[in-house]
Amino acid sequence: MSITVVIADDHVLMRQGLVQMLNSTGHISVIGECGDGIEFIEHVIKLNPDVAIMDISMPRMSGLVAIDKLLAQRPEAKVLVLSMHNELEYVEAMQDAGASGYMLKESSSEELQKAIMTIAQGQRYFYTLKEEAKTCLEQPAGSRRANPLTELTRREREVFFLVAAGNTSKKIAELLNMSLKTAENHRSNIYKKLHVSSSAELIRLAGKAGLLE
Repeated sequence: MSITVVIADDHVLMRQGLVQMLNSTGHISVIGECGDGIEFIEHVIKLNPDVAIMDISMPRMSGLVAIDKLLAQRPEAKVLVLSMHNELEYVEAMQDAGASGYMLKESSSEELQKAIMTIAQGQRYFYTLKEEAKTCLEQPAGSRRANPLTELTRREREVFFLVAAGNTSKKIAELLNMSLKTAENHRSNIYKKLHVSSSAELIRLAGKAGLLE
């Protein structure tokens, strides 16, 4: 039986290459493709694939916010992150957000197929090239290096990335369809949890954690 997948990547050539490669396997079928985080959520909810493959760096909505929003609506969704980022902070952030797997774009097609099949069977698959990341991810979650995003709620993570992108509280309220007071409260709570006092400090923290595109 064929494994169905949806692919989200804003690089058209990369996405088309993946579609062609996976469809040619005979046991994996691409039933949907898109180029940004918002479309990714819509496609996965509508098409309900066995595995949803997404890039971290996407327009309109970052990969981390997209996976948070998707899993809030469809907690059983299995998401495989396919990224160019090999930094440990990215791997941990996506793992903590609920991703079922993490692959590098430079990985072989055989490795990608293995990851898809593993995740489709309900298991997790995190593959990186750096020994530091491999060693860390083998440790219990409590013993790993702290990631700032683990302190935040799903909604606060959305606000976190919008603040890091330089948005005002008013703009965040518009983008997330909330009141200005609610947006300001989220911003204040984030500052307290992350021990920062301004958006500039938050941006520096995000940069040090490798969470800025």
